[in-house]
Amino acid sequence: GRRGRSTAARRSGPPSSPTGVFPEDDSAPPPSAPSQTPKASSKTSTATATAAVATAAAAGIGTMATPAAITTDAGAIQARFTVASSSGGMGSVGGVRLGVHSTGAVLVPHPDKAEKGGEDACFVLRDHGAFGVMDGVGGWADEGVDPAAYSSMLAEKSAAAVLLGMLDPRAIIADAHANTRIIGSSTACVAVLRQDESTGASGSGSVAPQPGRGGSQVVIGNVGDAGAMVARGATVVFSTPPQQHEFNCPFQLGWKEFYPESDTAEDVETFTVDVLPGDALILGSDGLWDNVPALEVAEVCAAQVAAGKCAQEVAEAIATVAFEHSVDEEYDSPFTQEARRSGYDVEWWEKAAGKELIGGKMDDIAVVVAFLDQEGKCPGPTPAMSGESQSGETETQAGDSDGHTEEEGKGEGG
Repeated sequence: GRRGRSTAARRSGPPSSPTGVFPEDDSAPPPSAPSQTPKASSKTSTATATAAVATAAAAGIGTMATPAAITTDAGAIQARFTVASSSGGMGSVGGVRLGVHSTGAVLVPHPDKAEKGGEDACFVLRDHGAFGVMDGVGGWADEGVDPAAYSSMLAEKSAAAVLLGMLDPRAIIADAHANTRIIGSSTACVAVLRQDESTGASGSGSVAPQPGRGGSQVVIGNVGDAGAMVARGATVVFSTPPQQHEFNCPFQLGWKEFYPESDTAEDVETFTVDVLPGDALILGSDGLWDNVPALEVAEVCAAQVAAGKCAQEVAEAIATVAFEHSVDEEYDSPFTQEARRSGYDVEWWEKAAGKELIGGKMDDIAVVVAFLDQEGKCPGPTPAMSGESQSGETETQAGDSDGHTEEEGKGEGG
């Protein structure tokens, strides 16, 4: 049957703040691995379509390489973010072509999986304006299958599809799904920045379409309960709704030969969002959205930008808030709110005493942040290193694919 996600066990005492990956501020040294959990795993790969996703051990925690072209002018971003958030509308900047100014990405594993790196994966293709987050479904661990293997390969194959010229998120996910032929399943969210010269918004969902206006749009494809949002200042322009067959049982992609119940690319919902200079595109696994409402994510992002933080530091701050909420037994998380709406709650005698089901949801947490700006103000293509493809940089991350365990039951995704 379909593999759902179990409710997470409550634990107290948050470990040290999560370590980030892909630091963009060359003036600051890369963060070192914390002495306690959680750890972030990282990999900066070549720009080839066959780039492998490294394990945490192979990547070397805290020793990430930083492409020189990916730098952040925090002050400039702050000024443009503030202007964009107070512009009062989209007409005044109609037709502006945007690019990706800077990016940040963080993977924080569930504390029980910290030594193995977790089961989330993501890819970052700044030069192509393409990003993705995948969340391996943890129930496979009960059958001796590493849940991280499928999500890692799905992220790799998605990045490969972009490098081969695909720009439609549904097509990217469909191609990656068709080429991920290993046992397992995963949710997936892919977002692509594109220039709309004349046709306006399209897809199964759209936000503020203005046909014929031109300009730039973010096109999002989502299957399952990972997701993406666009923040403008401290406001939410758009956020994807989760896809679930029932509570805690998300849509998911798997190899149909071994998992005939798999959903397909036909189930991918697509959304088109008009964007402005200074907007922030944020992708996350359910470990983010189950613990932090979209509005709070936007507020954290805006506060970090106002403090002069770069995209990497913003991603780390969002992941930190998500982790702190996840271990807070008194926090009324989006996950427990949805659980109550779905009929789950404390025992009747506890309810009679005035208690209700609350608490954060322990899980892997993936966060990708991309700041958008006018195309001419964004860094040029990342120079390819010796032996690499000239098509642009690929940054893929995944947890260690060696020997994951899942102690919270068949249902929980990574």
